Amino acid sequence: MGAFLLILGGLIFVIGGISVGIFATRAAQQAAERAARLPAATAQDVERSAVGAEVLVEGVIDARNPTRVHNFVAYVREEYRGIDTTDNREIWREDERWTPPLLIQVADGVVQIANDAYRIEEPPVQWQESDRLEWNSFSGEGTKRYRGFEEGNTVTALGRVTDELEGRGIEAELMFGGTRDQYLAYQRTTASLTPIAGLISGGIGIAMILGGLWSLFRGG
Repeated sequence: MGAFLLILGGLIFVIGGISVGIFATRAAQQAAERAARLPAATAQDVERSAVGAEVLVEGVIDARNPTRVHNFVAYVREEYRGIDTTDNREIWREDERWTPPLLIQVADGVVQIANDAYRIEEPPVQWQESDRLEWNSFSGEGTKRYRGFEEGNTVTALGRVTDELEGRGIEAELMFGGTRDQYLAYQRTTASLTPIAGLISGGIGIAMILGGLWSLFRGG
């Protein structure tokens, strides 16, 4: 039974390695290529753009955005769920996502992020409500931590132009915590590292499969 579980685990590692090494790498490459062909747009650029046009803006979180928790205007919240006894790793689970429409201050004015369903990548601010990690399985409550944006944070938004009541806006796909150049560097670094991670995962998987097969043959 142990040999079969070892082989099954190895197959999972191999499949995971292929997914990371090929698909995740390609996704990062495409993200970098897309951002590279989009210059940082000004507020006037957005106003002059056709509805549906791809656009990238770089600016800072405007002071007029309302805060929700601990100065955050947009965030992802995670809850502590204890320790994974298999590898002594902390377990955190996302339990809330707050991504409202936002105003971004750019060089020549303000750009409106019109939607409320964008991804948050590499958020610049992190805050944990307590230094003490607790999980109460009876009440279902644990220590919370937040990652997101506050007033004045640098942000790069990618999306498509929409027509709003007060002019053009952006239906954002993602909000990245940094400049356009930092986003490009982040994606390019990811694209260069994921093949290595895929090879490592695949190598571990192959070793597990061989170990399982050896156990089967030896037992037979």
